[in-house]
Amino acid sequence: MAIIDLTIRSSVLGLNTSVTVCFPENNGSDIRAGKPYRYTPGVKYQVLWLLTGGGGDSSEWVRFTNIERYAADKNLIVITPATFLSLYTDMYYGEKYFTYLTEELPQIMSWMLPISDKREDNFVAGFSMGGYGAFKWAFAHPERFAAAGSIGGALDMVNVVRTSHLHNGVLDRDFMLAFGSMENLVHSINDDMYMAERQTVARRKLPKLFISVGKDDFTYSRNVESKDKLIDMGYNVTWDTGKGSHSYEYCDSRIKSFLDWADLKGTPIYDTEG
Repeated sequence: MAIIDLTIRSSVLGLNTSVTVCFPENNGSDIRAGKPYRYTPGVKYQVLWLLTGGGGDSSEWVRFTNIERYAADKNLIVITPATFLSLYTDMYYGEKYFTYLTEELPQIMSWMLPISDKREDNFVAGFSMGGYGAFKWAFAHPERFAAAGSIGGALDMVNVVRTSHLHNGVLDRDFMLAFGSMENLVHSINDDMYMAERQTVARRKLPKLFISVGKDDFTYSRNVESKDKLIDMGYNVTWDTGKGSHSYEYCDSRIKSFLDWADLKGTPIYDTEG
């Protein structure tokens, strides 16, 4: 795999920001096996938009897991943006990170990289805050993704804030910066369970969901509750758990399981495939 560390100027954010990309490339084994050259004009690739936890930069998944090797096995482009402590929101006091993630970044990446824009070729997943971001994006735009995955995700954000980050009516700093107030969060685009239910009521075509959490993860019970809520709504949810904590060590094996579960094509998409 080629690892590309990009610095791009975001008009939405009004600043320079980083993106890390894993890109399939021919290796010696491919050449000896006579596999098609990957850099053929018109070739496209399936893509995984892979989101980090709170405070993480764009390099974390590549540095702390084997995502490069897993993506190589699947002929998959992986795109990880830096979003820091934005909670994947258009922040009340801050920048419009959700607009950047869902609108500007895909436009820039589609111009730079041969990624397919078809729903069946796009996947989104994340860890911790990134699990929330992945599901939030999938629930806001279910037409874009075949599947979404959360590993140790901060799912059901309203419940997360009420139980852990709301103190006598006052939000913790990071949640205050992102949401402004509890009233702004409930029944908004940032309320992931509310958005999930809206899509079922609207009878939208829904992405299948993969929820994984370690049994020693402090988010375990919340993930169980979120899984049950989503199943009751009618989502196709695969539940995955095992020994592990809230860490990239746990993420390493589970992101591989997500890619296996997602039933990827495993090959570049050539013009002859449409």
